[in-house]
Amino acid sequence: MSELYLRLNAELKARHQAGLGRELLPMTERHGARVVLDGRELLNFSSNDFLGLAQDKEMSEILAGLCRRYGCGAGASRLVTGTSRSTLEAEQALADHFGYESGLILSSGFLANLTLIATLFTEKDTLLLDKRAHTSTMAGVRHSRARFHTFRHNRLSHLRTLLESHPTQAVLTESLFSMDGDSPDFQTLKNLKQEFKFLCVVDEAHAYGVMGDGGKGLGREAADVAVGTLGKAFGMFGAFILCPAVVREHLIHFGQGFIYTTSLPPWHGDLVLAMLHRVRRSEDRRAHLRQLGDLARRELAESGLQIGGEAHILAVEVGDEDRCRRLATRLREKGILVFAARYPTVPLGRAILRVCLTCEHNATDIELLRDALSAAGKEETV
Repeated sequence: MSELYLRLNAELKARHQAGLGRELLPMTERHGARVVLDGRELLNFSSNDFLGLAQDKEMSEILAGLCRRYGCGAGASRLVTGTSRSTLEAEQALADHFGYESGLILSSGFLANLTLIATLFTEKDTLLLDKRAHTSTMAGVRHSRARFHTFRHNRLSHLRTLLESHPTQAVLTESLFSMDGDSPDFQTLKNLKQEFKFLCVVDEAHAYGVMGDGGKGLGREAADVAVGTLGKAFGMFGAFILCPAVVREHLIHFGQGFIYTTSLPPWHGDLVLAMLHRVRRSEDRRAHLRQLGDLARRELAESGLQIGGEAHILAVEVGDEDRCRRLATRLREKGILVFAARYPTVPLGRAILRVCLTCEHNATDIELLRDALSAAGKEETV
C-alpha cells in the first residue's frame, strides 16, 4: 500500500476513534416530515426543506413538463450555450424580489460563496469574518489570498475593535447561522458600515424564503452583496449571488467557479421563476414555521434542555462529540432523525443536536421530539 493510502487510513482511524466518524444515510422514501431509512419510517428533523416545497405536487408537475420540453441537461457551460433566456429572467427576478440590482445563478451555495469571495478579493485586501462563518466562506477567503481576521461570533463590539485597527475591504457574515440558528444585529452592522466604509457580504442561505418581510431575509439594510440558495426554502438546487451590476459582470469574466463548469439544466430558470412565485404566496407557511419555532423552543427548554437558536433552526447543546453521536443514534432508535453536528462542523467540544423545523411539522411532532430527547438524555446518563 502506498504512503498516501496509509496516511488516509490513519486519518480515518483517528477520526473514528475521536467519535467523529461520518456516514451516509440512504433514504428510500419521503412523505412530508417523514423519511424511510433501512425500512423504518422516521420523523425527520434534519431537512432544510423549510417551506416543504421540495415535495410540492404543483411544482413537481411543472418540473415534469419542463423536463419533457427541454430534456435533462444543458450540455455546455454558461459562456458557451448553457445560458437559457429563462435563466437570465430568473436571475433578474431574484434580484428584483430581494432588492438588488442584479443576480447570478451558480450550481451550489458552496460554489457561490467560494467563487464570489475568491474572485472579488486579492492579497491586497483585508477581510473580517464571523468566527463561525460557513466553510465555503472560509474556502473563498483562503483562495483569494486576502489577509483576514475573525471576530467573535455575532460580537459586533469585537468587530468594531478589529475595524479600528485594520483597514478593511469587506466584512463577511450570515443572516441566520446554519448550526447556531442565531443572527447578528444588522442595524449595528449597518452603522459600522457607514462609519468604516467597508463592503458587507451576507450569506442569506437559511433565511431567504422564510425570514424577514415576505421571506426576503434579514440582512438587506446592511448588505451590499448577498448569497442565497435554491436548495433550502426554495426546495430546488443551485444558488445565486445578488449584487451590483459591476460585481455580476466581474464574476462572469473572472469567476472560475462560474466559467469552468457545466450549466444547470436548461429548465432550471423556468422552475426558479415558478418557485419564486410560490414562495411569494407562502406567508401562511412562514407563519406556521414561526409558530413551530416558538413552540419547540418553549417545549424543549421547559424539559430542561439547553437550547440555542432564534428561528427554525435549534441547537440542543451537548458538548462531547461521542455523546452527541450516541444521542443521535438513540433518537433514531426511537423514530426521530436528528443531525449530530460535531467537530469540525462546530467547534471542538461544542457538539450539538441540530434540529431543523419545516412547515411539514406540527405540534404533535414537537411533542414526540421533546419526549424522545428527554428519554435519550436519561438513558445516556445511566
